[in-house]
Amino acid sequence: MTYLKSLLTIKPWIWFSIFVLYSIVGNAFPIYVPIFLFLLTSFFTYWTLGVGTELHGKLRDNSMLRLKRFKFQIGFVIVIILIALSLVIIGQKILAEFINDNSWILWIIIPIHFLTMFFMFHTIYFLSKCISVLRNERGNVHWYMLGFWFFPIGIWIIQPRIIKLINKED
Repeated sequence: MTYLKSLLTIKPWIWFSIFVLYSIVGNAFPIYVPIFLFLLTSFFTYWTLGVGTELHGKLRDNSMLRLKRFKFQIGFVIVIILIALSLVIIGQKILAEFINDNSWILWIIIPIHFLTMFFMFHTIYFLSKCISVLRNERGNVHWYMLGFWFFPIGIWIIQPRIIKLINKED
């Protein structure tokens, strides 16, 4: 079993435990929150890319969902989040003074924010659509989207179905 396949077939209770551990570590050792958040985000992003790629590969008609767009959207969101985090590290006071002096920058920041949110929703839609098409369910796309949006709780429903779909032979 490859590393990616073992990552994709993690049991839901392990995912839930990771989020519980994050809250415990965050409260007990606040200094480690950025490190743990970075690791959790990297792990989740790699899992999302893996699930999307694996499920897209199992679709009979790949033309309905574009894998390149899916990967681009995840990459765009990662880049924007890294830029935002670097601006926060620079300092809020410096950033506030810069925005006050250059208010035109808001005309760039706000549309990029909306575009990033659209890409996040579309990524969730991509994964939900893959699952519902592979399970031959027509109306459940929005329920899967809710499960991905409320991830620590929704993973209890979604992850067993993902495991079945990944382990299912064509």
